[in-house]
Formats: sequence, structure tokens, C-alpha cells
Amino acid sequence: MNLRPIDAKILLPKSTEVSQIVYAEQQKENLQKQDLIHKNQNRIDNNLKSIHAKDEVSQVKINEKQKEQNQKKKKEEKKKKGFDIRI
Repeated sequence: MNLRPIDAKILLPKSTEVSQIVYAEQQKENLQKQDLIHKNQNRIDNNLKSIHAKDEVSQVKINEKQKEQNQKKKKEEKKKKGFDIRI
């Protein structure tokens, strides 16, 4: 099958159009992948923040319980000592 000059003139523009279309599709896929990666990273960061927040809340609760226990101990010690009345 021989190529005529007219066929070559038709094929060259179409090849550039095809290469542009293929390049655009590749760029679209790359952008979708980057978007997915970005969304996953944000989800991971949010999960880590929520875990740290839960840890901090539990730490606060532990500290509050410890303070309450210390206050109870102090009150019990005061009760054991009794009253000291001096004139």
C-alpha cells in the first residue's frame, strides 16, 4: 500500500491530534491520582488528629480522677487528725 502525498498531509495533522488527546488523557489520570493521594493524606491526618485528641481527653480525665482522689485523701487525713482547739 503506497502513501500518496495527499494521504501524508491528512495523516500528519491527525497524528498530532491523537498525541494531544493521549497526552490530555494521561494528564487527567495523573491529576486524578494526585487528587486521590491528597484526599487520602488529608483523611490520614484527620484520623491522627482525632486519635491525639482522644488521647488528650483521656489524659485529662485521668488527671481529674487523680486530683479527686488526692482531695479525698487530704479530707480523710484531716478527719483523722481531729480538731485542735487552742486557747
